This record gives sequence, structure tokens and C-alpha cells, in this order.
Amino acid sequence: MIVDVHAHGLSEDFIVTAANDPRGWGVRIAGPRQYVAAGYGQLDLLLYDVEGRLAHLRSRDVILQLISPPPPLIAAPGHAADVTLARALNASTAKLVADGEGLLAGLAVPAVGEPERAASELRAEVEKYGFQGVMLPSSAGHRPLDDLAFGPLFTVIEEMQLFTFMHPTGSYLSAGLHEFTLPIVIGWPTETAVAVTRLIFSGTLRRHPRLKLVLAHGGGTLPYLLGRLDLAYSAPHHEANPACRAHIDRPPSHYLRQLYFDSAVLNPKTLEYLIDEMGADRVLFGSDFPYEIGDADGAIALSSLKNAASDVRGAILSGNAKRLLGHAIAHIVTSAAPV
Repeated sequence: MIVDVHAHGLSEDFIVTAANDPRGWGVRIAGPRQYVAAGYGQLDLLLYDVEGRLAHLRSRDVILQLISPPPPLIAAPGHAADVTLARALNASTAKLVADGEGLLAGLAVPAVGEPERAASELRAEVEKYGFQGVMLPSSAGHRPLDDLAFGPLFTVIEEMQLFTFMHPTGSYLSAGLHEFTLPIVIGWPTETAVAVTRLIFSGTLRRHPRLKLVLAHGGGTLPYLLGRLDLAYSAPHHEANPACRAHIDRPPSHYLRQLYFDSAVLNPKTLEYLIDEMGADRVLFGSDFPYEIGDADGAIALSSLKNAASDVRGAILSGNAKRLLGHAIAHIVTSAAPV
């Protein structure tokens, strides 16, 4: 049995509304149930076709999939979701969950474009729809998440004990990454590394030690930079930077090891390294469904886990998600067949 913590979806109602709104998200109707998004291309049918998604999940023994909207809708260079857009996206997710026959659970989108309202709006949306967690972008457009304006948002997330999934989005780092799908292939893993490193050095993770923060794409490049981050903290002479010690009292790797990582690293050997370095109790199955530059069928992760010990395999495929999500899915996980 599998709990998939990384998947995307939109209700078809949202897409059609956007296509008929010249001020909204750049999408056009290309034919019956065919939609083309500006800057991306034709949307995968499984992004919005619930019946097809559910058939796909059942064929792979996925007992629960956490869903959130495509990340560029939440934040991008010069753009971050305001209250109006966040509410529309949350309604879209709630519609998919309602049609999901118990196989889908929603992650709320916070209004990161209006940080002064983001905390109260998130609380209201979670309570309204019964979402299991929240999806954070790696930045709010040009504004980093370690900005003190987001302090109340992190406080609410921690108080509500929300499962928190961080997915990278474009920011000012995206300049120059216009060819060869570089924003997705190279830019997004780097965005995660920048965002979390800032959360560490700024003291945000120290102030919020109970965050249940899961990083998309296995944390991007972060797990491979542990040594560099720690040396930035401990460098004694020429490269010492007081800012790297001003807000934290332990090496950055200490705070990084408080976090969790999905399995969508798209290479079996890389996943083996991630599990070995961060621990099997810190890795959760994530597919990045339904995208092609992802592990939508789960084949890459499963090939890496096929020879793993049964307790390691069980923890990554469902056990760790059960622990982080708590009682909300306990009845689903315990009633399913063993791995």
C-alpha cells in the first residue's frame, strides 16, 4: 500500500473558468476536454480527469494521494497568490477531494501574496474544507519565506500541526533559465535549496521546531550540500560570516535533519543515497503525479526500494506519512493490505 504525498490536480471547473477569464491564468480551450496553458503547453488529462486518476491510483495500490495545484499558479517571478486566487485554488482542490472516493486528500494553498492575511486565511480554509495540510511555495514571487512577515503563517501551521509540503516555484533565480526546460530540471531543485537554507540561517526553523515540513524532489540539491552549509556556520577565519551564526546555535545540518523528503528524485541510486544520508524515517513516497518529469507511475522509487528491508520499504511507502498525518488517515492505512 502507498500513500503518495506529492501530486497535483485542478478541477476542470477551475480550468474552464480561467479559460473564459481574460484577466486570469493564461489557458485556452483547444478542444473537448483539451486545455493549453501559456508557457507550458497542453495539460495532461490526468491533471483534471478524476476518474482516470482514481483508476491509476487503484492500479498501483495507492490508498491515499495528497493533491495540490500546479506550483506556478501559487507563485512565480513577479507573482504570488493573493486571497482571491488562494480561495479559488482551494475550492478547486476541495472539489477534487469530494469526487475522489476517499483516495484523495487536499493541501491548502496559503495567500502568500498577502502575508498579512495569509495566517488567518489558511486557518479558515483548512477548517472550511478539512484539508490535511498546506502546500508552501519556495518563495512568494520575489519575497523569501524567511521574511518576518510570514512569521504568523508559520505559527499557525505549527499550532494546527499541519502536514506541510514545500514545492519549488520560480523566483528571481529563474532569470536566464529560459531554454531546455531548465526552470524545472535545474531551477526548481535549486529554489528548494535556497529557500530552506534561508529558513535555517534566518532562525525560522529554530523558532518553529515542530513544523512537519516535507521537501519536494528529495530536497532538491540540499542533501548534497550538508558539508558546505556546516562549514559556512563553523568557518573560523577568512570565510567566516557572522550572519551564518547570528540566528542559530547549532550547525545547519541539525535543522535540516528535522525535515522530511519525498522520494521524487528520479534516480534509484540517488534515492538510495537520500535514504542512507537522511534516514528511512525521513523519506516519504512522492510521485509528482501526473507530470512526465516526475515518477507518476512510482516505477523509479519502487525499483530502488524493491531490495530494501520490509520495515524500510513500509515506512517510506506509507508508514512515515501515516505518522505525520496522524489520526486523519490512520483508519485508511491500518485497514489496507500490508506492503
